[in-house]
Amino acid sequence: MPNLASTTQTAHSFQKPSVIINLGSGSADDITDEICDLFDASGLPKPQVHAVDPSKLSGVLEQVGTDQTDLLIVFGGDGTCMAGAKVARKSEIPFIALPGGTMNLLPKALYGTNDWREALDIALSTDEPRWQSAGKIDEHIFFCGAIMGDPTIMSEARESVRDGDEIEAVKRVPDIMSAVAGGLEFSIDVDGDEFDRASGLLRVSCPAMQDSPDAPTKFEVASLPQLSLGRLIAIGAKALTSEWTDSPDVKTAHARQVSVDGQQTCDVLLDGESHRLSCPIKISLEPEAVLVLAPSPKKIKEKS
Repeated sequence: MPNLASTTQTAHSFQKPSVIINLGSGSADDITDEICDLFDASGLPKPQVHAVDPSKLSGVLEQVGTDQTDLLIVFGGDGTCMAGAKVARKSEIPFIALPGGTMNLLPKALYGTNDWREALDIALSTDEPRWQSAGKIDEHIFFCGAIMGDPTIMSEARESVRDGDEIEAVKRVPDIMSAVAGGLEFSIDVDGDEFDRASGLLRVSCPAMQDSPDAPTKFEVASLPQLSLGRLIAIGAKALTSEWTDSPDVKTAHARQVSVDGQQTCDVLLDGESHRLSCPIKISLEPEAVLVLAPSPKKIKEKS
């Protein structure tokens, strides 16, 4: 990645901003006129706007990665924002993620709001870009978090919650519990030290995803061992939310590197995308992963 000093520019020095709107995202409408007006009011050049259906999203992302765009703004759900962040990272340009989905994990972490207008106002009021950290597994990058073990069922349950179908989500809880209780165990080291030798489920959260991080430059690591179904039922519906880490059965730590072994392969969710990776798996924190036009995390947490 480039030296920040060589890429620093004020919010009002961009010459070719580009906006990508995913019209297929949860709450993403065509905001072309409104966003152009907001750019004009901020003294920025009129952006090149691409309001596209999901089928054309990858082509537009590829285009803005090669057309001299010097500020990339993406409006859509979590998947769209993550894809935009990866393009900005590859193109070495600053990035703004606007909330246009249901969870809005990355935009909420960057700007502390689910309102895209407020998020854009905060972004354009920021003096200069800063680095955003991310996790890395081989060539895979993730900006929010990774879940390992047998997370597919849990992911489906969370999707039900996102879609407002809490009843369906609750129906999935026994499947989640059975998957954790009956799945294969794996071992975990953090920063080279033994952490857990009988984990059934592991969550690794990037620093930006932690509400009150003990170590703002480290992952939060949470491991749930294989337990009896009775003990898992005691954890209950918390398995659908971040609150499951409050259980006394869950081990937590903060670390810059995480190693996972004990299986030939492991199911992994990276920012909600499913992968099957070969063990051993080594997860490292990349402090300078992508440039974002956003205030410091400290300012956002003070605002919240």
